[in-house]
Amino acid sequence: MYLFEEYKKISLKYGAFASWAIWSYENEKDTSIIESHFEDLHSNFVLIGLNISKSLLDVPWINFHGGKHDRKLKYACNDTKLRGSYITDLFKDYPEVNSNLLKDVDPEIVRKNVEFFNQEMKDIKVNLKTQFITLGMQADIYFKKYFQSYWKNKYINYYHYSNYQLTDRDWVLGLWHKLGITDDFEQTRKKYNK
Repeated sequence: MYLFEEYKKISLKYGAFASWAIWSYENEKDTSIIESHFEDLHSNFVLIGLNISKSLLDVPWINFHGGKHDRKLKYACNDTKLRGSYITDLFKDYPEVNSNLLKDVDPEIVRKNVEFFNQEMKDIKVNLKTQFITLGMQADIYFKKYFQSYWKNKYINYYHYSNYQLTDRDWVLGLWHKLGITDDFEQTRKKYNK
């Protein structure tokens, strides 16, 4: 989907806070696998969170790789049609664990992030066939209220992967069901060290 030069430009511009749905089987924090498999990257699906929960390390594509609940994304995406999908947040560099505290975001911050998101989607070549997947209720609320108006794409909302009421298995199978993916969760889980 991308030439290597395009991938490098995207990496320089968005690598500090976004990522791709590709994980190493040995070490989910090892994001070098993304560049070594750049030919697998695509914009068929874009998974969208609300914001980061804490400041990120200065490692390209580290978001969604190695956090407390990121394994759910890994299990759901790495061996399915979601592999290579783009993953980002609506609000960049806005650390907050409790998404409910983002209910009163300053309108200027919202405006800047909407503009940034729109450019980000253009740069990763989102088209009318791209499907958006918002993760969590707050991401869905903000996406519908401020971000979606520019994009006429099909989209679904699903539980945030940090939802502690759902086991890894239940979370993954629920997302697969929504997307028409049939796979064996236990076989997928066994591919990883953790």
